[in-house]
Amino acid sequence: MLQGSIDERRIDMARELLALLEAGRNEQADAQLTQMCGEMDAALFQEVGRLTRELHEAMNGFLLDDRVSEIALHEIPDAAERLRYVITTTEQAAHATLNAVEKSLPLAGELSSGAETLGEAWDRFRERRMTVSDFKSMSEDISRFLDLARGHSKVLHAELSEVLMAQGYQDITGQIIKRVIKLVEDVEGRLVNLVRITGSRYQQHKDHDDPAILEGPVVPGINQGSVVEGQDDVDDLLSSLGF
Repeated sequence: MLQGSIDERRIDMARELLALLEAGRNEQADAQLTQMCGEMDAALFQEVGRLTRELHEAMNGFLLDDRVSEIALHEIPDAAERLRYVITTTEQAAHATLNAVEKSLPLAGELSSGAETLGEAWDRFRERRMTVSDFKSMSEDISRFLDLARGHSKVLHAELSEVLMAQGYQDITGQIIKRVIKLVEDVEGRLVNLVRITGSRYQQHKDHDDPAILEGPVVPGINQGSVVEGQDDVDDLLSSLGF
């Protein structure tokens, strides 16, 4: 309702300005234009002031929130330490798994090669293409392979157990990561509340902003006028301007 009234007033003033220009009344047109610019500047000033006050109060509430202090002083450092633990534990598990696999692969390859050799000899025996001497040699090969299989199977069992134990880190690290995610969501929610203050207004005005050179931070040795130096100064300044 208020915005509609403002727009109608601006249209009326623009029509009056056009009429003055067409009538050649330049001085009155200049005065009308000055009045229009002044009202627009005042409205913009009021809007920026209200937005600044809201953001200022939200920031003060954010900084004074006990939960925020707890997060900043304790929970974030604790989360960082927990994530470092996750990284260390994951690295240890990966190294243990890789070492076990590296030890197991040659043993598995040796068993596979021996089984293939005996399989060929056994096929010749079943097809009755083996001499007595070959049969005796195969019997000795079988005996050696069984000894080899007993030794290698024990080692493989131990290495596979090592791999299984190494994967136990997932339960602990999963719980830690869930806690960190919950902390991040908590911080995100609080920051979103701050962003919400300016989000809708920024969306309304972003297409109408004129490009301008913005003043940067305070630079030593350069006079930039009155500069606020803390939250109290900001509050005093806003109050003095009527916001």
